[in-house]
Amino acid sequence: MPTARIAAGRTASGQGWQAYGTNGIYIDVDTSAAHFSGSPIYVTSVSGPGGNQWNLVGPSAVYDPTATKFRVYLQWRDASPLSPATAQQYGWFIQWIGYDNP
Repeated sequence: MPTARIAAGRTASGQGWQAYGTNGIYIDVDTSAAHFSGSPIYVTSVSGPGGNQWNLVGPSAVYDPTATKFRVYLQWRDASPLSPATAQQYGWFIQWIGYDNP
């Protein structure tokens, strides 16, 4: 009988961000190393040494979660342009915790 599993991780600082239109970015987070077998619940945050995370919308919203990945979209609170270069400049990364109870 499968048992519950908890795992955590983070993406690389400033890497992996993609443009989503002109006002947003997204990142696909690989969780395959956690070896989840069901449909995990993910809790996320954005962090980085460059700051400005307080002014973002979306860091805790998880899209398309599976046992091996999920996606997070970000935009500035005022909807001004945001690009992957900004995420790289600030060194943003996604921290995550997953709980899987198959």
